[in-house]
Amino acid sequence: MEQTEIFIHTNRQYIAVLDIGKTNKKLLVFDHRMTLVDSVYETFEEFHQDGFIYEPVQEAMDWFFDRLRDMTEKYDIGAVSVAAHGGTFVCLDREGDSVLPVFSYTTDPGPEFHDKFNRRFGDVQSMQAQTTTPDMPGLGSLGKGIFFVQETFPEAWEKTQTIINLPQYFGFRLTGRTAVEKTFIGAHTHLWDFDKGEWSFVFEALGCGGRFPSVLSNPWDVLGTVSPEAARATGLSESAVVTVGIHDSNAALLPYLVKNHEDFVLNSTGSVTVAMHPQTEAKLVEEELGKVVFFNISAFSDPVKTSIFLGGLEFDIYMGTLAGIHGQKAYPDFDPNLLQMLIEDRSIFILPSIIPFGIFPNSAARILEGSDVFTFNDISAGAHPAFFSDFNATYAAVSLSLAIQSRAALSIVGCRAGTDLYIEGGFAQNPFYTTLLAAMFPDSRVALTNLCEATAFGAALLAKAALEKTTPRALAPCFEIETRQVIPVDFAGLETYVSKFLSHVKNG
Repeated sequence: MEQTEIFIHTNRQYIAVLDIGKTNKKLLVFDHRMTLVDSVYETFEEFHQDGFIYEPVQEAMDWFFDRLRDMTEKYDIGAVSVAAHGGTFVCLDREGDSVLPVFSYTTDPGPEFHDKFNRRFGDVQSMQAQTTTPDMPGLGSLGKGIFFVQETFPEAWEKTQTIINLPQYFGFRLTGRTAVEKTFIGAHTHLWDFDKGEWSFVFEALGCGGRFPSVLSNPWDVLGTVSPEAARATGLSESAVVTVGIHDSNAALLPYLVKNHEDFVLNSTGSVTVAMHPQTEAKLVEEELGKVVFFNISAFSDPVKTSIFLGGLEFDIYMGTLAGIHGQKAYPDFDPNLLQMLIEDRSIFILPSIIPFGIFPNSAARILEGSDVFTFNDISAGAHPAFFSDFNATYAAVSLSLAIQSRAALSIVGCRAGTDLYIEGGFAQNPFYTTLLAAMFPDSRVALTNLCEATAFGAALLAKAALEKTTPRALAPCFEIETRQVIPVDFAGLETYVSKFLSHVKNG
């Protein structure tokens, strides 16, 4: 009887999730029914110092601890789970202190550094074939980031006793314990050999053995309970458990895996737009090498074919430009006639890529308006196409461009006839975008879901599994994913417009 009472009490405690996005940091609280009951967020920008770009990790940590204190005054929080963006790691010394500030993956040491990395470890395509890691810009690969520390800060590297990833660093500050798990290690790091299912030759050549925690944990494993110091700082009970944590894209994918959806692609839209397709094996074909397509490792250690491009970033940049012209305006209501006019006219094209990365890395960002060409530098300097005077038409044109880029990203991960396509994140609120995707995949069920905070919900599942001493798969009866199908519109001439768009990309 006593055990039953403890179980019921534990089951009714609240769950706190630290969702560490590249810019937005969120603290969200879920109840025992997996209902979101409270949330706060703050925006933190990376900062520049001594020619490098750093993550505002300490500022975010202080903010999380302060907000946790606010939440613990209202909720009995029994578990904490952390999800964080990729491409980031922390070097700790013997005492557990950081030996360096945390570098942002936007730090780019320059072409000589990348050439040196390739001379040391192998050419781009052979490494992508073995580790499925594409040629990431800056320090988007953990392997490159570690090599950068070794080459640039050798004294700091000598002091490094432990390397942990960003979710686990926040867990370390809460518990004093370290861990490593596959979803982060498998996400474009050069550190994992997918064929062998073990650490890669790059990991060994970098001398990382002994610096990462030795045992690979599950994301839902209990990292530890809250330390007395962290309890005083946050108001959390010392009995509260902290899970090992997870890579954010894999957290968003987890609810769909738990519910045993079969052939589906998740299109997670944010600053980085991510297409994820669970697979049975991790193999890239030759024509995919050289593109930003790779494999993640799911929370259940299965391969997930993935492609990414900076869709949300491009959207935000163009919306900022429009705000400079029109002031802040509400996004327009959906008008299929706006799209149809653009498609039929075939004279306006907003082409990628503002940052040379993603599905079309060799395409220079520019806008075509009839015979006029506006480079992104022209636009930044204030030279605008005539159609920019029409806010609604420009919004529709940007949405059309991003939908075409998404189609390429979704196709390369295997979205095909019969594959369910779920759209979540910021673009799910854009009916121009969602309706276009439904039109571009007419033989698939394209749907929006009720998971408005999919990353946080997936992370909360880990914490609930830890509280109930089970696995996330056992939690399938605890929630439903409600879906709403996007009804496609038959846009006349859409394929002709797409072909012309891709021709401009290829020739640009």
